[in-house]
Amino acid sequence: MARPRSPQPAYQYHVSGQAKVRLGYDDFYLGKHGSPESYARYYALLSEYNANGKVAPVRGKDVMRQAGDQILVKHVTADFRANVLPGYAENGQMTNRYTNLCLLLEKRLGETNAEEFGPRLLESLREVFLTKGIGEKGRANCRRQSNELTRNVIQIFRHGVARELIAPERLVALSALPPLKISAGQDNDAREEVPLDDVRATIPFLTATAAAMVRIQLATAMRPSELFRMTPAMIDRSGKVWVYKPTTHKTAHHDRKKKREKKVPILGEALKALTPYLFGDADEVCFLTTKGTPWNKDSYRIAVGRAAKAAKVKHWTPYQLRHAALQAVRDAKGPEAAQALAGHSRLATTELYASASEAKAIEAAKVAPRL
Repeated sequence: MARPRSPQPAYQYHVSGQAKVRLGYDDFYLGKHGSPESYARYYALLSEYNANGKVAPVRGKDVMRQAGDQILVKHVTADFRANVLPGYAENGQMTNRYTNLCLLLEKRLGETNAEEFGPRLLESLREVFLTKGIGEKGRANCRRQSNELTRNVIQIFRHGVARELIAPERLVALSALPPLKISAGQDNDAREEVPLDDVRATIPFLTATAAAMVRIQLATAMRPSELFRMTPAMIDRSGKVWVYKPTTHKTAHHDRKKKREKKVPILGEALKALTPYLFGDADEVCFLTTKGTPWNKDSYRIAVGRAAKAAKVKHWTPYQLRHAALQAVRDAKGPEAAQALAGHSRLATTELYASASEAKAIEAAKVAPRL
């Protein structure tokens, strides 16, 4: 049987030693065949071709239709999308972030020579993060988020250096831009744990499924996204304690050699709340909305927000449950126990969620050495 034809125009070799791609009825020549530059130009042309409804870009009247000699910013972003973004396929948040960053770079600076993209252009981009944000529904970011997005842009150019598309000096120059200081931009308030009394008051106003999710999350300190992906097949029921083993999780990439596997014990309140949802298809998600669709961060947040309003308690979000759970565990069993439950690879990360409480500090002061 013949191999099915690829829906995308192929990267090809030309007798001149150049690489080429045929778009529509024209050949576009990309530079030395097999070179990183030629692949970067290929990905950029392909992106433009697809975005234009399979219509070849206009490159003047020259027969050869050269793709250009310079490596532009759009070539770096196109190569990043083709070679790096697939690795984030199971992390929707990072996929969306880098996709939006690449689109923003291409829209504002796509035709700029990549070797001319320096600290000043990066600083102007950071101002966009602060005032407008990224994506179609972009909104202004706080100082910390703007600094993080700036580091993500540098990461895109780091890939360009690794692919030998741009000189290493470019990365040194971009890294020289100092982060925004506290006085330079507003920071969002730190997320705090939700009071348990508020959670108890809210639960009666939730659907049975949403209430079960809240109980499970509070008992396990899981992220909402881990609840949404949970299937009966991911629950190991072979031992005395059931264990949830998500096939993917946020920190899985931190230690690829050891292939980090997150394990969430399911017992007590979590076991009681989860059991009724384990009788469906083994590979179907456990929790569905009243419309029969999987939950997501928006539907879950909206449901909790409406229930909190109906209960006449202070507005809170599902992610605050994780903070509440980790803070309670830290207070009772110490930071290492909270780290283990959270699945963090570093204790410093856990400290962002749960710090030593004032009550614990007072108890510690009572037993401090005295002269």
